[in-house]
Amino acid sequence: MKIPSLSVNSIQNNPLAKVLWKNLGQTDSRKIFEPFSVNKGAIGDVFVKISKYQTGEQNLFIEVKNPFGKELGHELLSMDKDKSKNIFGFDIKVADEYRRKSFRIGELLRLASIMEMLENKSSHIKICSKDTAVYFHGKYKFEPDITSFDERNKVLQSIINDKSANFQNLNQRAAKLLQEALATTDNPANQRDLCVRTNKLTKEYIEKALLDEKPEKKHPFSYGFYMILKSDTVKHFKDYFNQMFQRQGIDYKIQ
Repeated sequence: MKIPSLSVNSIQNNPLAKVLWKNLGQTDSRKIFEPFSVNKGAIGDVFVKISKYQTGEQNLFIEVKNPFGKELGHELLSMDKDKSKNIFGFDIKVADEYRRKSFRIGELLRLASIMEMLENKSSHIKICSKDTAVYFHGKYKFEPDITSFDERNKVLQSIINDKSANFQNLNQRAAKLLQEALATTDNPANQRDLCVRTNKLTKEYIEKALLDEKPEKKHPFSYGFYMILKSDTVKHFKDYFNQMFQRQGIDYKIQ
């Protein structure tokens, strides 16, 4: 998927926002970024901030607001305080009136959490995606991370239900996997292996669907499922993500 390049003029007219970091507390080694702002053209400057959430010792809250304090979007994360700094994303939301693609508030939130993952040396961000948000997360290289047998079967059925002509091969492969799953319920090892194979097939399906306009309408999932974004994946696609940071006006580069 190609990301439009920024023109030299657009970069010069909107200087990149410097990102500074600090520890969350004297005894808390988790790193968080200092508040920063980026310009969004028609809606002016927006302000990005991360802080401890009102409940849950490990919970962090990323929010994007306009100059008048109106929230445009937020994401609630949990980051372990131990050495692993494992991250789980509970909820990401953009206000309805700011969901226009040109504003890219959802992308701004996602890049903020990716910076947190990289700066804290977390291995991944894990989420439980709603069915309607799978393709949003897929655009940012999240992959299926299904371990539940029931969840696996529901995802396979969604792919089977897709009768698009150019998805016939994926449709048939999903049907074979589901048939095997239903025929070997007394074999836990095979059931777990089927989850691994389903993750690979579903990743392929998502990547193909993303090539279509409005994949959530043409290739809908009936149920949500767990997804994961690995730090190694982000580093592998660093050029892809670095162009997003530049487009958002953020002075942050993945090396």
